[in-house]
Amino acid sequence: MFSVNLRHIAITKKPNILTRYFLSVAAFLVIPFFGIAQELQVINRPDTLVQSVDSTISDSLSAGTGKKTPLEAEVKYSADDSITISMGDQKIFLYKNSSVDYQRISLKAHYIEFDMISNTVAANGMPDSSGQMAGKPVFTQGSEKFDSDTMRYNFESRKAIIKYIKTKQGEGFLHSDKTKRQSNGEIHVSKGKYTTCDADHPHFYIRLTKAIAIPGEKIVSGPAFMVLEDIPLPLALPFGFFPNTVNRSSGLLIPTYGEEQLRGFNLRNGGWYFAINDYLDFTLLGSVYSRGTWGLSAASVYKKRYRFNGKFSAEFMNNRVNDDPTYTPSKDFRISWNHSQDPKANPTRKFSANVNFSTTSYEKNHSYSVNDYLTNTKQSSISYSKNWPGRPFNFTANLQQSQSSKTHIMNLTLPAMTFNMNRIYPFRGKTSDGKYNWFENIQVSYSSKLANQISAPDSTFFTRRTLETMKNGFSHSIPISLTNIKIFKLINISPGMSYSGVLYTSYLNKRPRTDSLQYTGVLVTDTIRKLTYAHALSTSLGISASPKLYGMFQSKKSDSYIAQVRHVMTPSASFSFSPDMSGLMPDYYRTAAYPNTVTKQIQYNEYSVYEQYLYGTPTVNGRSGSVSLSLNNNLEMKVRAKNDTTGELKKVSILDNFNFSTSYSPFARSYHWNPVNMTGSTSLFSDELDVRFGATFSPYALDTSGIQVDKYLINETGKLFRATRGYIDLGFRLQSAAGDKKETPSETAPPPDEYTDESNPTLDMLDESTRYYAGEYVDFDIPWSINVDYSWSFSKQGLKASYTHTLRLNGDISITPKWKIGLTSGYDFVAREITTTNFNLHRDLHCWEMRFSMVPFGDRRSFSFTINAKSAILRDVKYNKNKSWYDNF
Repeated sequence: MFSVNLRHIAITKKPNILTRYFLSVAAFLVIPFFGIAQELQVINRPDTLVQSVDSTISDSLSAGTGKKTPLEAEVKYSADDSITISMGDQKIFLYKNSSVDYQRISLKAHYIEFDMISNTVAANGMPDSSGQMAGKPVFTQGSEKFDSDTMRYNFESRKAIIKYIKTKQGEGFLHSDKTKRQSNGEIHVSKGKYTTCDADHPHFYIRLTKAIAIPGEKIVSGPAFMVLEDIPLPLALPFGFFPNTVNRSSGLLIPTYGEEQLRGFNLRNGGWYFAINDYLDFTLLGSVYSRGTWGLSAASVYKKRYRFNGKFSAEFMNNRVNDDPTYTPSKDFRISWNHSQDPKANPTRKFSANVNFSTTSYEKNHSYSVNDYLTNTKQSSISYSKNWPGRPFNFTANLQQSQSSKTHIMNLTLPAMTFNMNRIYPFRGKTSDGKYNWFENIQVSYSSKLANQISAPDSTFFTRRTLETMKNGFSHSIPISLTNIKIFKLINISPGMSYSGVLYTSYLNKRPRTDSLQYTGVLVTDTIRKLTYAHALSTSLGISASPKLYGMFQSKKSDSYIAQVRHVMTPSASFSFSPDMSGLMPDYYRTAAYPNTVTKQIQYNEYSVYEQYLYGTPTVNGRSGSVSLSLNNNLEMKVRAKNDTTGELKKVSILDNFNFSTSYSPFARSYHWNPVNMTGSTSLFSDELDVRFGATFSPYALDTSGIQVDKYLINETGKLFRATRGYIDLGFRLQSAAGDKKETPSETAPPPDEYTDESNPTLDMLDESTRYYAGEYVDFDIPWSINVDYSWSFSKQGLKASYTHTLRLNGDISITPKWKIGLTSGYDFVAREITTTNFNLHRDLHCWEMRFSMVPFGDRRSFSFTINAKSAILRDVKYNKNKSWYDNF
């Protein structure tokens, strides 16, 4: 036998002329045929002359050989240890970390044998020094990847025989003792296993007696049964079908089974998923209860790369209990829509939506989330904005809605639009040295807004009477002002003039009410439906000053912990004045006369025809002005670190802010002083603790019935102010450092990819046991964390004060890398009761997970226990036991 090593050909005896000719032909045919590109070292073998060679050769099949090969492209191969060529058997042997690449096919193994006659390649691993099998064959073709013990592949027929295969198929893994791979890519399996566990010896699997796997499409099997920890379970199927397509596909969604005492047995959220195209899907679900309750829901997710993405869902529930005649049926619904635009889609236009609208009874009857149940206010918004590059114009349009579950009041703005022009300097030239004359500092801007607003109880919101109370209007203004007038570099003077106008669809007229032609002493307000426009021209003068005062304390001791303390005070005072323009502008104020039923004297009521309208009255009745006063404080210090020898100082905030503000209206007819507002915040030397506090003080006294009167408190009681409101909020958060050992991808839930995080929006509507697949995975990197929120507030507008005093606690702890315990609870000190408490437990079982959640007391008293497979494709492989909070009512 001859042994060939690529560049030099060595034989065990001196070659004759015939041998040299044969070797030349072999080198001409074999080496270009495989197109070798590699670096190798030849080692001792019984039939090989020892010689070390470094070679790099790359060529294709020579056209002059006269021999046709079934291979359509060059074959590249390499090995770390050695490559030998047997000319007699026409085989190539590759040792240690060997690889063979042909087109999109790659084979890697410890040992590879290539047969040039049959165009087949065989590969297997070799025992290492410890006796363990190393370098097992890994076959890759495109996105397919197979791990096996031994493998034989034919390049001409593209068929393979594999012993013990492990390959990833979609979200699962396919194991097989004996496997045939056909030329069309199909995999025929005998004695196989299908599992979503990525371990070499899976914790659970579905035993397949025989199966056919079509990569990227499906796996179809004969009789199959479940095996858990190598123990066969009495769960068998006559056949199995497992989709493993990389693309979305339409299919049936299995409903969730449950039982409640009031509504009976139920099948929830069963239906069909429609994969319409690559950009859009649709899900239709239904729920039915044995005692009459039923519901429908629809959801859709859409996405266009570099343009926009979003999801929409709507749910309707007809809630009823046939066996309870005292129960009032309810029709509950919820609408949710989220839309966001990619910033790269259009830099001048933006559209976004965040809609969360539902009836008040929806959360009470159908919410399975404690957080949703505790949310008091829901808000929705749809917005569009447009700007013109290089021009000072911008436009916005908004639809806004807010809803309170406590007061049942709904506020709707439909729509609110603005069109503005940023300030411009019309008398400035295109080029300037930065110094301007007084007239060049004249600035002009424009602003306009239009809105329709409704505020009413949600139960009567869509009635005709509610729609008649809609407030709407249009307002615009053109302010002209002069800037940069300073006196002593401290006082700013800003004279200005402004034109403003409003457009309304109605106005008011007040008249005395008559009863049998007798005046009753009561005014009646009539709404005159007519489109009217009101406008005004006003002038103003503003004077303001806002200096900064610094106070500094410097420690004289070089070893003192506190090195410096700095106090920054920013007092601010401003005065604005607008003269009476009633003689020059239209008058929109009227006076209604009516007799007093007690004194029989005529009384007069002065009012505006646009009283309490959306944008008020453009003119002011008489002159106006105000004085605004404020004082802002900031206190911080620099300290020396106790264990720091560098001498660097650390800045520490004592008071982030401590502010006071009020205003005085000298031309008001009553109540000249506005309340004094005080706000403050601090972190108290710690980033983990946030403190916020505030209060409001009134300078006016109360009468004996607790109603505020226009009399100063200091004249009545000798006290300067009366506290009407106050609050203090503390937020405290602690958490341990993240663990040094990060979880492997198989031990934690995979992060959502580019599409699956939005591929099934209906998961948000399912029970807690399925929410894991929407991306709500457990973070085991933080062994423990705790959040404490403390809140105290009071309000005293009259003689009696009302208080709120609550403590809220939530946290979790990982007692082991696989166990996590969480708790959410609180205490209401005023009601003297524990607030809604939720205890949850999570156990990571590698390819499975266990969840236990319990609300031990209160209206939401319930529990849920679930153990399920992690993979979304097997999310219905689970055991679920729960008691619904609905049975508490």
